[in-house]
Amino acid sequence: MIIATAGHIDHGKTALVKALTGIDADRLPEEKARGITLDLGFAYAPEGGLLKTPVGFVDVPGHERLVRTMVAGATGVTCALLAVAADDGIMPQTREHVAILDLLGLTRGVVAITKVDRADPARVAAVTAEIGALLAGTGLATAPILACSALTGAGITDLACHLEALGDGAQARADSRLFRLAVDRCFTVAGAGLVVTGAVHAGTVRLGDRLLVSPGGQEARVRAIRVRDAAAETAQAGERCALNLAGPRITREAVSRGHWILAPELHGPTVRLDVMLRHLSGATRPLRHRTPVHVHLGAAAVTGRVLLDANGALPPGAVAPAILALDAGLGALAGDRFILRDISATRTLGGGRVIDIDSPRRGAWAPGRRAIVDALDTPDDRHALKCLLAASAGGIDLLSFGRLRNLPADTGDALGTELGAVVIKVGAVRRAFADARVTALAGRVLADLDRAHADAPDDPGLLAEEMAALMPTPDQPVLSAILDRLLRQGTIARTGRLFHRPDHIARLRPADAALYAALRAELEAAGRDQPRLALLAERLGRDPEDLRPLLDKVGRLGWLRRIAKNYYVPPAILADLAGVARAVAAAHPERLLTVGQFREAAGIGRNLTMPLLEFFDARGFTLRVAEGRRIRTEWCMVEAGE
Repeated sequence: MIIATAGHIDHGKTALVKALTGIDADRLPEEKARGITLDLGFAYAPEGGLLKTPVGFVDVPGHERLVRTMVAGATGVTCALLAVAADDGIMPQTREHVAILDLLGLTRGVVAITKVDRADPARVAAVTAEIGALLAGTGLATAPILACSALTGAGITDLACHLEALGDGAQARADSRLFRLAVDRCFTVAGAGLVVTGAVHAGTVRLGDRLLVSPGGQEARVRAIRVRDAAAETAQAGERCALNLAGPRITREAVSRGHWILAPELHGPTVRLDVMLRHLSGATRPLRHRTPVHVHLGAAAVTGRVLLDANGALPPGAVAPAILALDAGLGALAGDRFILRDISATRTLGGGRVIDIDSPRRGAWAPGRRAIVDALDTPDDRHALKCLLAASAGGIDLLSFGRLRNLPADTGDALGTELGAVVIKVGAVRRAFADARVTALAGRVLADLDRAHADAPDDPGLLAEEMAALMPTPDQPVLSAILDRLLRQGTIARTGRLFHRPDHIARLRPADAALYAALRAELEAAGRDQPRLALLAERLGRDPEDLRPLLDKVGRLGWLRRIAKNYYVPPAILADLAGVARAVAAAHPERLLTVGQFREAAGIGRNLTMPLLEFFDARGFTLRVAEGRRIRTEWCMVEAGE
């Protein structure tokens, strides 16, 4: 269990830690010379000491100018030790630290009224009442308040017992989420190299694990782990640890306080966060749109602006959705707690928790986007995915969802399967769609086909591209899955590249049927040397452009093949010409198909030869090489892929 101290400067936080552990957490010469804490200090209770269970302390500075350091130390721990001096009582940083602990979501803690050797019982009782009033309405409202003195030892044993009781349910915990550590110290050790320390926010790290430094993206290998000042093979959520890191780009300059050491899947610095923001009730004026702020998250601090909706202001004590537009990339995930301070870093303004890490620059307050943010605003991953599927017309990127919620890939996939989501690969991205949405879109596809058949009964069906054009753009990626589902159900059929209802049979109108019969007779009579469209039209006494719509229509039916703008060939004759090409190539010493030999063997003119060979190339039947062409496959395989 790790406990963070909190309280005003010179209220005895470091003295309490020393009384409980025997360790002076002030390690810097300047701290010892001035008698105040300037940076984070760390101490672990020794075995056989006053504290019987493994307890570690993060001792934070209490000076108003060092609140940034205090936040870095308090983030990632689940218990707090608030110190209030009996002689001073509640002071400005007492109030600010309590506000920060509450904004960070801490609900376990003990309050120590220190230096009781300097105050009489009436004063201690008055301070106790003040503390109770201060903590009312916060996560620490029920925290026990104990009087003690590090100087005389009065009450220290009782304090230790209460601190140990905090450990129930606050111990280190193994979880299935991926590893994240917020770096709060970084230094080098002779013979070992770079060492970082910090609180483990999630997951487990093991010797030899390969991680990333974020936001820089440097690769790192874990050479050694220390937990509670002892070598260990693992460290897990709820613990502090030190990691000895190695890697080609791992240097002292590359890693600093505020960075994350994490699983590679979690790396993805962001500059725009959707958050739920609480403005402190003690503020003197509303928090306005585009207010410049310092954002503290993990051990990091970056500047940015608060973006609010059309109302443009957040009154003191109010809670509302907001967007943080940051000036530098920040590692964040859903559920992370953050603190806002004013741009001069003198006042805490508020804080809250992260909802999404990919807030768009445009349309951030549009109803559709707000529905997505509302869906994500829950700690329940299953419920979040369920609501998100319902709210997202374009589907959910499962990889991005898993990274946002710190879920291993198989966990995200299992949630999608459990919810009956339809997963489709769109390019390199796997997107999940709600089954109900896919079912509704399938009904729309069937209606589009029925309408097409009714409007054009002589048309054999629709291409996938034609059906996609009838759908709204966000729905188009799911079309392939819909068609596969309808084909499996038998509610549609496919002929070549055309989709149609199983009972739909395209029939030409009587006039078109008569003209096609004449066309077909001419083409079959011509044999291999097929006529150009102009010659065909001349023989039939028609204008070429009057014939083209009919030729294209029967081409969709598969009765003819259009091999070029001016050539339409019956499938049987085309297969015969493909056979000639294969025979010519087989007879060549190097198995090449040359233009001259093919033209001579087929007995066709040059005007047809080149379009025909280029058609063969385009269909993958032949492959163009420097010396000619090579046969790639059987013609029947090409026809089967129509």
